[in-house]
Amino acid sequence: MGHALTRESITHALSSRRSRDLLTVWAILFLTSGQGFRYLLGMPIYIGLAILTIVAVVVAFRPTLWSLRPPLLIAAFVGLATASTLWSVARGVTLLASIVMIATTVIAVVTVRGTSNRRFMVLLYRSLQISLALGIIFELVVATVVRDRLTPLVSDLIDAGQVDTEATPIIWSEGWLFEGGPIQGFVGNRNPFGMIALLTGILAFVLLLEGVLSKTDAIVTLVAAIGVHALTMSATVSVAVLVVIGLLAASFVIRRTVGRTKRILSFSFLAISAIGVVLVLKYRDEIFAMFDRRSDFTNRTFIWEEVVHYATQRPEGWGFVGYWPVWQEPYSDIVVSVNEQSHWPTLPTHAHNAFLDAWFQLGLIGLGLLLVIVVLMFGSAWRLVERAERGDTYIPLGWALLGAVIAVQSLTESRMLVESGWYLLVALYLMAPQVFTLTIVDPNLVHHGRPLETRPHRVTEQRAERDSSHAS
Repeated sequence: MGHALTRESITHALSSRRSRDLLTVWAILFLTSGQGFRYLLGMPIYIGLAILTIVAVVVAFRPTLWSLRPPLLIAAFVGLATASTLWSVARGVTLLASIVMIATTVIAVVTVRGTSNRRFMVLLYRSLQISLALGIIFELVVATVVRDRLTPLVSDLIDAGQVDTEATPIIWSEGWLFEGGPIQGFVGNRNPFGMIALLTGILAFVLLLEGVLSKTDAIVTLVAAIGVHALTMSATVSVAVLVVIGLLAASFVIRRTVGRTKRILSFSFLAISAIGVVLVLKYRDEIFAMFDRRSDFTNRTFIWEEVVHYATQRPEGWGFVGYWPVWQEPYSDIVVSVNEQSHWPTLPTHAHNAFLDAWFQLGLIGLGLLLVIVVLMFGSAWRLVERAERGDTYIPLGWALLGAVIAVQSLTESRMLVESGWYLLVALYLMAPQVFTLTIVDPNLVHHGRPLETRPHRVTEQRAERDSSHAS
């Protein structure tokens, strides 16, 4: 009896709105800073925390079978990843990675559908804000207390893979906060830390426009985000910032226009952006030289060449693994080849391009599904921005900006397929997928192959028949 009462009281406590909000914030924080928690706690404790988080979220939101149903494209991608266990070269890793993806998808679905869109954006902001603050505090402690480079406290996953950590040392933080960076934050990597700063800054700005944040809260967070971006020195994030600025400018102009001008301006902006991407790719050597960067995207082209080489060998893919098991072929072969060609400073554990990784792991079908998901995710949000007028909500603008940023990140990182990257992709897709739907404007086309208004004589005959029947 006592145990039943205890379970009932725990379930009741977790089901409160405050508990749900806290669990949502914690789940996103846990997914965003997963690498930091693994470095700090080790895999056994990390896995235990992950299981507890999943159970707590399911108990708190108590989802029905209907609410657990993800959109068709998301379900198809997850199903393909799970099915790839049958042909994977690393079946154990694929099975584990598929379970993690399913769990991440469930958390995304229940937390998004369990609250309003505006409230979810606030919770997302709070979790990213904590991640940003955690990274800053971590770097401050390393710079003032440790005062030396810091390696992971625990590295169970690497040890399990029998990887030579002396030949390829993993550095959690270099302790360069007061030297001007680059800093890596609690997540142990400057690119994800810089992306956390950018996502947090976007949400601070959008929610300030929406009127749900105080100016002090938003401004302090924006200043911190700008400072972290400057100290991470991430080229990917810098490009994403330019994209965000362009989208913001376009959205404000579109918002102040009316009628068909909105659509014209929107398509013009997208066309100009496409041309800009082509020009950047064509003149990347000169452009990267201006920023003292290499046009091979910091040796990423060596990884891409190897990934494409292996992807073309198996149209069905090598099996979904998320992060690469670098001790298993063909991933180990890619690591050796890349290190020999480019002296890559650490172990490349992904393709550094989400679309190439989807092709590599899940074949052409996986690549196609991911492309469609990303296009629909951003396109749906942008259509809402395109239709907005003065006085309308800014929440869809936040979706569009976040979607654009993770799309840009996916060109040089594969994190869209794992942890917070996949969570955010599913969450954004869930919040605004209904704008783009396959519908027939005139149902009469199904029956006759042409619109009703193009058959005036037939319409007249039908009306005459109805009138005569009524008269009789």
